Amino acid sequence: MSYAEIWKTLSAVDVSEHTEKKQGLSYLSWAWAWGVMMDHYPSATYEFPEPEIHQDGSVTVHCKVSIGDCARTMWLPVMDHRNQAIKQPDALKISNSRMRCLVKCLAMFGLGHYIYAGEELPADAEPSAEKPAEKKADKKAEKTAPTKTEEHNIPTPEAAEEVVVKLLEFAKKFCTDLKGLRSFWSENKSLIDIVDANYPDQYKVLKDGFTELKSSMGDDK
Repeated sequence: MSYAEIWKTLSAVDVSEHTEKKQGLSYLSWAWAWGVMMDHYPSATYEFPEPEIHQDGSVTVHCKVSIGDCARTMWLPVMDHRNQAIKQPDALKISNSRMRCLVKCLAMFGLGHYIYAGEELPADAEPSAEKPAEKKADKKAEKTAPTKTEEHNIPTPEAAEEVVVKLLEFAKKFCTDLKGLRSFWSENKSLIDIVDANYPDQYKVLKDGFTELKSSMGDDK
């Protein structure tokens, strides 16, 4: 068993039906992720070293996953619902962050790695005969933008501004080419539509930011 063999096995798993979105980002269920790991590598183990406490009171958790002689480590700050570091987090928040860190560590072995890159499916996934029809329905649904009276989770212009800042921040950090940038926009389309329908000023900032990123990648359209 090698890192390459583990990566080939786990990176081919389609996790799309077991993710949920928060603030435009995709998260994978830790229970399901560990279940997949046990199906393939039942001898795998994980451990959480002592949390790292910083001078400002924020905390970073760490996780180590071992599969035979292969091991990966990962870290994650304890964050609130806006993905901002929490000062002096309680035990529950630390526990929740540890499980998110476990999932992130599993991604280093390949499981769900593609969702962190903004992709919709694993690179080697082959869609079934039914999937094209399903995708058509999804595209049609995307075209119906939320109205101002529709309930949504961005209650104020300030909240919309924070969403825009985060989207641009993650796009700059993780999108290295036009394909990745377009996938990231598509992955966050429902959230972007809410901003577009309710906060035009913030949407303009977002669109201008993505236009600038596209230009820097060689696309002037």
